[in-house]
Amino acid sequence: MRIFVFLPLLVLLGMSLLAGAEASASEGINRDSLIYCSERNISHMNPQRHPISSMASSISFAVYDRLLSIDPQTKATRSAVGTLERIYHNDTIYVFDIAKNISFHSNEFFTPTRKLNAEDVVFSFDRIINKDNPFYRPLEDFPYISHMDIVNNLISVRAVGPYKVEFRLKQPTNLLQSFLATDNSVILSKEYADTILKKNLPKETIDHYAIGTGPYTQYNFLRGRYVKLKRFPEYHGHRPEIRNLILTNSYRANKLLYKMFTGECHIISNPTASQMSFLQKVPKDFNLIRKNTLNGTFIIYNTKKPYLSTGALRRTLSSMFSLEDLNRSVFFDQGHYIVELFDEDPSNFLKIQKGNASASDRTTSEKDVERELLREADVKPLTYEKSDKFVNMFNEDIPDYAIPKKDQPEPGHDLFAHELSRQEYIEAYETLKQQELEITIFQSNVISNTAHSKIAQFLKSNFEKKGLRARIKTYRTNQGQNRIKKGLFDLAIVNVYSDSESLIYQMISCRQNNRRRSSLSSNISYTGNYTGWCNDTVENMYEDLSYLDKNDPDAIRLQKYIMNILVNEMPVYPLIYNLNLFVAMEYVEGLEPTPYGGVSFINARIKHEGDKK
Repeated sequence: MRIFVFLPLLVLLGMSLLAGAEASASEGINRDSLIYCSERNISHMNPQRHPISSMASSISFAVYDRLLSIDPQTKATRSAVGTLERIYHNDTIYVFDIAKNISFHSNEFFTPTRKLNAEDVVFSFDRIINKDNPFYRPLEDFPYISHMDIVNNLISVRAVGPYKVEFRLKQPTNLLQSFLATDNSVILSKEYADTILKKNLPKETIDHYAIGTGPYTQYNFLRGRYVKLKRFPEYHGHRPEIRNLILTNSYRANKLLYKMFTGECHIISNPTASQMSFLQKVPKDFNLIRKNTLNGTFIIYNTKKPYLSTGALRRTLSSMFSLEDLNRSVFFDQGHYIVELFDEDPSNFLKIQKGNASASDRTTSEKDVERELLREADVKPLTYEKSDKFVNMFNEDIPDYAIPKKDQPEPGHDLFAHELSRQEYIEAYETLKQQELEITIFQSNVISNTAHSKIAQFLKSNFEKKGLRARIKTYRTNQGQNRIKKGLFDLAIVNVYSDSESLIYQMISCRQNNRRRSSLSSNISYTGNYTGWCNDTVENMYEDLSYLDKNDPDAIRLQKYIMNILVNEMPVYPLIYNLNLFVAMEYVEGLEPTPYGGVSFINARIKHEGDKK
């Protein structure tokens, strides 16, 4: 009987928390302080050492400056503390002018004696590319930067004047300026680095006790827990209204949301799909801030496994579940389909072509399974139907390298995603039935990865309904990472955090994978190519894309060529993406999303009842 009394009390408690959320939070702070709670860990105070994340981006904009910035509307690069002066020597040398009278922070170890100059810019990038630099670290210690092709293209960075710096490249590229504008390309203090060496302090000091030139300065940092920031009085730009910032993180999704109701957080990042479903019912209490940075979930296939070695096998396996059902059951219809980024309807993404089965000696149970799989009454051609929506015929605009060589056919280089016939499907299905497929996921407390176990259960259930055997294997991060690097997996669920242009490329790039070591750490949102699949045509197309504006008709055409090949071969299968999202109490105003998924507090303020509307 007690349980029936207890349940209404829980309901009443939840209602009182909701009704009192705004009041309790406003009582816990004044208009000078703001608490931001993220699902992402704070491992370093230097964004160079972070993967790209909402926390790294927020720290970058609060504590540091960058040479260039990104226009939030046009996405074009623009001046920040540096201005591009000229490009010469066949577009391999870039010279930037550095702004004057920009002050550095100070801390218990360091008091600056000069303003920011070219030497600071040189040091900030030299430590990444120059092994003789005392603060050099292996490239894998810079998780996001290590995934950018420009790093391997940089020959040197040097001062050519007190406020002038030169970047010298091996070959021309249009990627340098976007690299210099990323949240991770922050400017450090060379004088601070020299002081650390002089005082025999650990070299990690530069990454944990931040010295930047941003609007806020660090005064307390507990690694993995929180950082406390205070307004920097000598900041060169607009003076923020908020005096004190606390950036903290929570590994437990429910706890993160609960802290909003208790006033321990005024802003949270990336709530789960179930939380968003709840929050949308009480919009008057919250402000939702969306950012078009993508957090995409993919299946990667090990194409070196004999039973996953062909596009037909991988496409057959991918056709055994519905993206719509996945979105409904795991993401509460809050997710978006990655294939829609390429103008493809998810409902038509995987269909099997009509055809007659040649195998007549199947058992009744096998025929029943086959009939369920193929849905004979309403099957449609796989992938793209022939229409003006996609390029399905050769034309004069096709680049030469995209046309398969007839005398030397190369598997996977066919430009068109051919329709998978019923017979191909049946043969692939029979092969897959002989295996027990392992679905690999990583043990992680990061909220954005907690859906992986639910996705794995969803896949396992669907595979088993179709007569296949599957098991889920959860590995510790390092163990799972090593297994995937060695090819000891069948299919794995991974997250990629990026813009739409590079969302897929980093998982299929052979050149990138061969040049550097990547990580599948659950904290690292970028992953390398572990599929074992390589395609020179796709590589060349992506290289051409790097020289084109994303709205250029040639760029759009190349993207569609690439998608044709990827759907035909399917080394990775795109599932769902979520937009980066922040939820703030309704009295917090002026928050602005950063280009790479964080939040800027420069114009933030706390509205009180007495303020004019």
